[in-house]
Amino acid sequence: MAIAGHIWTPFLLSSLFDFSKGNQNNMASTEEGLIPLVSAKKCDNGIKAFIRNNGKKLYAGHCITLNNDGDGGAGLAFYQPTRMALDSHCTALIPKTDMSRYTMLFIAMCISKQRILFGHGRAINASRLRIFRLMLPTDDAGNPDYAYMDSFMRDKEQKMIKQTIDILCKRLIISNITGGGVIFYMSIGRSFILPMFSKRYSAESVLKRKITLMVQCHMYLPRPSITVSMAS
Repeated sequence: MAIAGHIWTPFLLSSLFDFSKGNQNNMASTEEGLIPLVSAKKCDNGIKAFIRNNGKKLYAGHCITLNNDGDGGAGLAFYQPTRMALDSHCTALIPKTDMSRYTMLFIAMCISKQRILFGHGRAINASRLRIFRLMLPTDDAGNPDYAYMDSFMRDKEQKMIKQTIDILCKRLIISNITGGGVIFYMSIGRSFILPMFSKRYSAESVLKRKITLMVQCHMYLPRPSITVSMAS
């Protein structure tokens, strides 16, 4: 099949990765720490919590985690950059050959596109993993085109970074303008009474007494900016 100038071919997932199922099966016994615990969540890159080392196997980063089941998360794959603990409802996909993180991000995306095949009634198990196939772009020799995958995801990342920077810069400019004197507030000379309650203790009886505090607050209205005044 040809897509966007490339021939896409089905590949067995087992030909690209070794599989290792997670071993964290007692969440109640874990203690808070600094190690990310990856579970079968459908968001936050699958990270459920941060725990202490409890003696169970930890998984090296630079791999893909695949959700075996879960409420809406079955079949989702995430690239994991750092060492982690892994829930028993997930499987680590460890690359058999050298792959960049961009290549694995691309492959994780391709795996997740087939999540419709799995769910509560059809979880991912060892036998289904062995026959799982995914479509990948190929090079002239018919092998997975890792260079194209890497380049594609790098381009996507740069576009997302640029878009994010543009949004943040616009917010920063607006914040500086509104907070720098173009739009500000002035008192109109009126005030209102705000009743506030606090608990005090009598030094003699040590009994709680409710005291009503009357706090006077000025009311403000926005003053027209110089720009608006000149325009009008």
